[in-house]
Amino acid sequence: MTPEQVEEKVIELIHREPFVPFVVDMTDGSSLEVPHPRLAINGGGAVFFGPDGGLVDFEFNTVRDIRVRKGEAVA
Repeated sequence: MTPEQVEEKVIELIHREPFVPFVVDMTDGSSLEVPHPRLAINGGGAVFFGPDGGLVDFEFNTVRDIRVRKGEAVA
């Protein structure tokens, strides 16, 4: 995915009603679960508070794919 496609998809998913948690698969093989729609998007990346209260950030140019969590419906 291009950084522009990633940004467009993230914006689409955080504005979905009702919100559906999604997973961001990174090019290094790791994955980030986005459990809520409260993300800050800036300058080619995004940041959000993870389950432990710490900040989780990622750059759009390091994203391989974005998908909804298994078992979650997408309208």
